[in-house]
Amino acid sequence: MSPRNLRPKSYEDSLPFPVYFQIKNLIKKRISEGTYPLGTKIPSEHELSQEFGVNRQTVRHALILLVQEGYLNRFRKRGTFVSNRVKEFAGLELRGLFDDLFSQVAKFKAKKVRIFDQTPSETVADLFQLDRHTDKVKVIKRVRFLGVNPAAYTINYLPLEIGNRIAKEELYEMSLLQIFREKLQIPFGEAFQTIEASIADNEVAQALKISPGAQVLLMQRTFFTKSGKPFDFVQTFYRGDRFRYFVRFRYDDGGNHLILAR
Repeated sequence: MSPRNLRPKSYEDSLPFPVYFQIKNLIKKRISEGTYPLGTKIPSEHELSQEFGVNRQTVRHALILLVQEGYLNRFRKRGTFVSNRVKEFAGLELRGLFDDLFSQVAKFKAKKVRIFDQTPSETVADLFQLDRHTDKVKVIKRVRFLGVNPAAYTINYLPLEIGNRIAKEELYEMSLLQIFREKLQIPFGEAFQTIEASIADNEVAQALKISPGAQVLLMQRTFFTKSGKPFDFVQTFYRGDRFRYFVRFRYDDGGNHLILAR
């Protein structure tokens, strides 16, 4: 099947996976097969959108996910390059439900909240399509407790049009996910999450009451609207001695694969 035929007229109605997901997998395949060698620049968003017959937002969505999976590096004004570290990563994709995510978040209680504007990092600026020299993002930092003990330190990066509508007091009463859904009525599309081992810097160590350099579990999530627009990038550092990540699977005989079980 030629790239132009990737999206027939009834594509989104007839296939089980959205367009951006199939573009992401095709680019990943080109990387693994050497069509896009390690360290080289891949075609621009415009060129890829022309090739696949889709809009740039769809291509950008696919590229953002590949950056977060470690396959690509994006540089403002320079373009997008295949990471030299691709072969160092092995990813496991888990598919779950937003209801499960809401349930997990509800177990934590925020007790220390800070909200302020900040110049975005290159990663955040690229995600929200901002200019690092002139634009700002809203940053929300929270220490979240399980019982009387600090268990997680969370940092959210939001576009100002969303962050400016959130009051500090609200975050003591409800989760940020609840605010997104119930107050701001943001149409949730999907979230992409990575999980990796990390170490606590001074800020994280002070927040979690652990020693600098202690091991922590870092989860990074990007939330997208139904139209594919990113609206929240969040980093959560969990204490390694107070958090375990459990996943339950069941075997699907029909599809001959493992799927997440509720």
